[in-house]
Amino acid sequence: MDLNSKVVLVWIVDILKSKNIPYQIVGGLAARLHGVNRQLADIDFDIPIEFAKDLASFLSPYISKPLKRYTEELWDIEYFQIIYKGQKIEFGCAPGAKIFNRRAGIWVELFTDFNKSVEVLFEGKKLLVIPISDLINYKSILEREVDKIDVTELKRIYKI
Repeated sequence: MDLNSKVVLVWIVDILKSKNIPYQIVGGLAARLHGVNRQLADIDFDIPIEFAKDLASFLSPYISKPLKRYTEELWDIEYFQIIYKGQKIEFGCAPGAKIFNRRAGIWVELFTDFNKSVEVLFEGKKLLVIPISDLINYKSILEREVDKIDVTELKRIYKI
């Protein structure tokens, strides 16, 4: 992870903590925090939907995609996106998010259990990250090439 991404991550986590917003780091950053070594595309968080409007309002100077429901190729989710110091950060809202299971050809509801988040120490900060088993399940359903790589690496690292 480059220095700019580290600075941005610490900045946004400090904001979430100062506002007492539960969160869980998911996606590629979660894979990195669990030991996978690959390029970071963006920073993804899940947050409870009831905090989304206020957080989006607070971060409004940086909004690049407004808070609303987006149905895209593999996701059906309410979220918003900001760009801070050139780094894209996405905040997905839970509950209600779905991902597309290509193999089964169906939409699958995602369940984010904020109480199951695991603490990972990073740059002197305790970060709340999706548990490995949930991350592997999520990435196994998506099955993009990057997800397959992450799943393989996570299983190797944790001898699953």
